[in-house]
Amino acid sequence: MRYDAMEEEFEEVTIFDKPALFTGVRLERSTIPQGYHVFEVRHDDDFQGHAVQIGRNILVNHWGSIITRDAIVLPRAGYLDIEPEAFNYGTGDCQSMAKFMAKYPPKTKQPRSYER
Repeated sequence: MRYDAMEEEFEEVTIFDKPALFTGVRLERSTIPQGYHVFEVRHDDDFQGHAVQIGRNILVNHWGSIITRDAIVLPRAGYLDIEPEAFNYGTGDCQSMAKFMAKYPPKTKQPRSYER
């Protein structure tokens, strides 16, 4: 079962020193606002609460889901191994997607200038 990101309660975390939201459930991708990215997180085999991998779709050892404003480039295989230190819990006060969007608005691309 997947859940609506706009209705979930989150914990603000950082991944690679970038702000993100974390929830222990799988999120419905169609509920992620434009300009944000969703990834699933795999935990360690010993269930110690360490995030060790992110990807588009984690099947085994699913720990939860994260939403980021900044894109994270995944290798061709679709999974990125991470060191536990790259994922930090309790780094902010956002507990909803709406609060996260207000605090970290989506990045916009600068329009191309065609002036000479």
